[in-house]
Amino acid sequence: MLKVNNTNNGVKAFIGGLKADDVAAKVQECQSGQCSCACDPEMMKKIENIEVSAEDNGVDITITGDVKAEELEPMMKGCLL
Repeated sequence: MLKVNNTNNGVKAFIGGLKADDVAAKVQECQSGQCSCACDPEMMKKIENIEVSAEDNGVDITITGDVKAEELEPMMKGCLL
């Protein structure tokens, strides 16, 4: 399950059924440009910060920057799920 919503300063996402450590590792790969998925380097430049936190049944991701849920959701589906 993936839920992605716009916030005042970026995007908040919830991914059900995954571990925070696994998601954080994938996010780090995308940020460094070493990902094996369809990360968009131009999109990554718009992101100021990504926070990953564990929840009882999944992972919360808070993305700060000039990004919208509509732009990030397809990329997140391809890279994180």
